[in-house]
Amino acid sequence: MDKDKIIYQLSVKDILTVIEDNELKIKINESDTHLLEDRIGNFIDWRGAIEFALMELGNSRKKQ
Repeated sequence: MDKDKIIYQLSVKDILTVIEDNELKIKINESDTHLLEDRIGNFIDWRGAIEFALMELGNSRKKQ
């Protein structure tokens, strides 16, 4: 198993999609991405997401 493999990541395109889907009246530029990158990382519950995914994996294995 490749321990350094990236499992999930967000792109600027993802941010632009959220802006468009929510009809937000905001435009971002290259310098804004640094602030957004820092803030988004602070709001995502990575540990909780990983634990939930592992529980789902365990449950799906039990059903097999």
